[in-house]
Amino acid sequence: MDPSAASHAFTEHTGEVRLEVRAKTCEALFAEAGRALAELMLGDSKVPAGGERQAVAVEARDRAALLVEWLNELIFLSESKKQVFPRVEVERATETSVSGAVWGVAPELLAVPVKAATFHEVVVEEAGGEWRASVVLDV
Repeated sequence: MDPSAASHAFTEHTGEVRLEVRAKTCEALFAEAGRALAELMLGDSKVPAGGERQAVAVEARDRAALLVEWLNELIFLSESKKQVFPRVEVERATETSVSGAVWGVAPELLAVPVKAATFHEVVVEEAGGEWRASVVLDV
């Protein structure tokens, strides 16, 4: 997948950040959301890329819930492994499941500790050949 085909933006609120993601495929959308989470957590930190491959798979009732579960799984892995995952590859994304792999880095300090992805106003949709998502992160 071409990472340049996807994009993301942040809108900050008190105690939360809205992440908006766009991509050409559903798989690219989920991968970009994972990379955006890592960018937010790392800030301007210059942490060498690398790390060991870790498989990640989650299921949920629909794509909106799936995005929340996907990001929360990455947040859980970050907390439990003391790593952040700037390299994200999504192999498969369906209506109710997503699977792929991540590679982590161990920063000394997080620029923005993310507590959770929330269901507040979460949206995942495909229109006009483009996938879009919006999710609020509790920071």
